[in-house]
Amino acid sequence: MRQAIDEKPYTEILAGRSVPKVSPKRRHAILQWRIAALVARLAGDRGDVGTEWRFWISGPGEPRTTLVPDVAFVSRERMAALTPEEREQPPFAPDLAIEVRSPSDRIADVEWKRRAYLAAGARVVIDVLPEAREIRALSTAGDATLRIGERYTSDALLWLAFDVADIFAGLD
Repeated sequence: MRQAIDEKPYTEILAGRSVPKVSPKRRHAILQWRIAALVARLAGDRGDVGTEWRFWISGPGEPRTTLVPDVAFVSRERMAALTPEEREQPPFAPDLAIEVRSPSDRIADVEWKRRAYLAAGARVVIDVLPEAREIRALSTAGDATLRIGERYTSDALLWLAFDVADIFAGLD
């Protein structure tokens, strides 16, 4: 099954249920690129930043689950513990998972993925809502919704701090 999910159109497996990844459109693509560049700049040499990077987060005896965040960050220390093959599709959640919401996303799936990332070891999960021009950040410290004019800072990833407006500037 790994072969089929790694071919277009890409799919995620949420607790054994196959869910197609929505094909990005202009706004989604621009946001994804902008966020990846921002995270890469903020993270520096602390680890790897990637887009559409597959992670296998099922534990033994759990339904098969693999997620493909729009943007992901994994620390250098966690990457060093993996084999070269595992680095391509890590067997854990990224430290930071960012999803850019698409109009066709099911809210139940979005919420399930947010919780699944945290349960599988993510330190921060950010849900970007393009229409509302807001972000929803989830960590073990709690949930926060931020809008243009506000600044996000993370207690879990101290280097992760940015103005929400920077993500959405010039989008339309």
